[in-house]
Amino acid sequence: MKNPKRENNVQFRRNSYSGKAVAALIAGILTLITFLVLVFYSGIKEETPKAFAICGTAALVVSFIGLIVSIKSVREQEGGYGVPYAGMAVNGITFITYIVTYILGIV
Repeated sequence: MKNPKRENNVQFRRNSYSGKAVAALIAGILTLITFLVLVFYSGIKEETPKAFAICGTAALVVSFIGLIVSIKSVREQEGGYGVPYAGMAVNGITFITYIVTYILGIV
């Protein structure tokens, strides 16, 4: 008989991680890359287009959602904790970075 809990898990090196944990880590990495790209291109241009603000706000929201999902996946996880904690760290760092950037941009 199949274990229904195992069907939705992704397995790396004998540790099974939930799909939510992997998705949160990927979302965190994408938002971090988005932040770096936006910083790089805004440093090149004298005036930043409004699309940069829209992309930054969308990345902030994705980072916050990824942080919540990674926290939930840590609470639900039975096996390895590497991927959920990595997702939590990356999403937390990018979320704080976006918030600080917005606060400094307003001041």
